[in-house]
Amino acid sequence: MKYKFKKEITNPPKNSSVKPLVEFGVKVFDKNIEALEQIEWHGWTTTEVQMIIDKSKALNGNEAYHYQVSGSDLSIHIYPEEVYFFDWRTEQEEEDFKWSFNEFINFMTEFKAYIKENS
Repeated sequence: MKYKFKKEITNPPKNSSVKPLVEFGVKVFDKNIEALEQIEWHGWTTTEVQMIIDKSKALNGNEAYHYQVSGSDLSIHIYPEEVYFFDWRTEQEEEDFKWSFNEFINFMTEFKAYIKENS
């Protein structure tokens, strides 16, 4: 297993009217995809993930879709054949890792299911 989905809840101080902060992300067990941990965000919804899936599947030819995870240094560059992950905290100019398009879509589909089950 290369990664495991996770849900983290940060509770506000007692006697606070603020709601707990819920973030969805992944715990990575493969150093080669370590940048994927930067996908953690409190704004993930099934609608947001489905939008990424839909825009990715609509790509043709050399078109690209670039997604910046809000509040994160993770940028995902999606092409019809491959998907490149960039963690802007690293010093390298090339991608931190890449997946095939199908591997990315499978990941996003599983991520969406995890969010739905744990929301």
